[in-house]
Amino acid sequence: MKDKFSTTSQLELTRRTMLRAAGGLAGAAALTSLPGMSGVAQAATATVNGYGVTTAQLKDWSVMTDSIGVEMDFAGTNNSVGVFLRDVVASQLGDEVDIFIFESGTEDILGPQGVYLPIDESHPELSLWERTSDDWKRSAVVQDPDGNQWGVPVIGNADSFGYFPDKLGVDADSDEEISWSVMFEDDNTRGRVAYDQTWTYSLGPAALYLQGKGDATFGDIANLTRDEAKMVVDFLIERKKAGQFRTLHSAFEEQVQLLANKEVDVINCWEPAVREANLKLGDGATKYAYTKEGYFKWGHGAYIASQAKDRDNLDQIYKVLNYFLGGEYRALQARDRGYAGPNMDLGVAYAEEQGWSEEEIAALKATEAKVNRKFAKPYVSTTTPSNADVMEEEWQRFLNA
Repeated sequence: MKDKFSTTSQLELTRRTMLRAAGGLAGAAALTSLPGMSGVAQAATATVNGYGVTTAQLKDWSVMTDSIGVEMDFAGTNNSVGVFLRDVVASQLGDEVDIFIFESGTEDILGPQGVYLPIDESHPELSLWERTSDDWKRSAVVQDPDGNQWGVPVIGNADSFGYFPDKLGVDADSDEEISWSVMFEDDNTRGRVAYDQTWTYSLGPAALYLQGKGDATFGDIANLTRDEAKMVVDFLIERKKAGQFRTLHSAFEEQVQLLANKEVDVINCWEPAVREANLKLGDGATKYAYTKEGYFKWGHGAYIASQAKDRDNLDQIYKVLNYFLGGEYRALQARDRGYAGPNMDLGVAYAEEQGWSEEEIAALKATEAKVNRKFAKPYVSTTTPSNADVMEEEWQRFLNA
């Protein structure tokens, strides 16, 4: 994973976010009403409070508790970096939360600003650190450009789109690569496409497609200049007016619903949405695409709130961070969500020890191979591009068109 994730330090983004936060603190403060966010920091307990993206969660945290004797009280958020920065910085959420989990980018801002606590690589509870590959633990997901270690790697994947093979005329048993054209410029899918309404997830894939077909060349797809972003948005507005998109979605639950109800044929989404839809529709009813042009590649890191140094649960916090590097978490995330991560071999060993079926073990190995295959193609995402202002401004033109 080294050099497969990139991010740009963007202090201006934080300043803008904090200014905007003045009117949004009520929503952030509402987090304190969630379980584990009681307003009083918990000390000397076997509970660790977490806040971050929902896809990093286990479906059942009690499995971790049985393994390491630490409970997790986790409040989820979506993948909006603006919301995350507002909640973490403007509302001082670290007073209540021990561990933050988010995509690459925030560590470059929040680490140097003192919001995250540097990782103590020699902490005795971080026993799997040394055997963890540098490709994961030294990646830009968890380090800043100066090499400061702000986090522990959790999961990673390469996002594309979910689709119904029969609607695209694709063999359901095939892993052939499909062009992003089915998302943007295919008469057979026009009016049957769902597109993410967040610019973070939708500007890049459109630029990737335009570059792949030879219509444009971009310096950095994850960090488009004003002229580049305008070119991409002009294309998307044209396709929107042509009726290509049936709907715009904004949440994981919507992704699952749109697929499970067969409301669309194609949707740019997270891989777990396809898995969840297939629980209702049947195995293989929908598939997650291997693409010709590339992917939205990302990684999640776990970061310690700086306020945790004044609490008495650092040992428990490091037990959880170490758990993220271990076989049980790796195996369950790969099985339930299709995500890979550090120490995949420990995941396979765990499955074998637990008596998982040969098919399940083979699927774990296939997940690692799948992610390696996808990571060989562009492009790498970041939540904090230096051109965020102009990208967001152009994206509003698309939403308003």
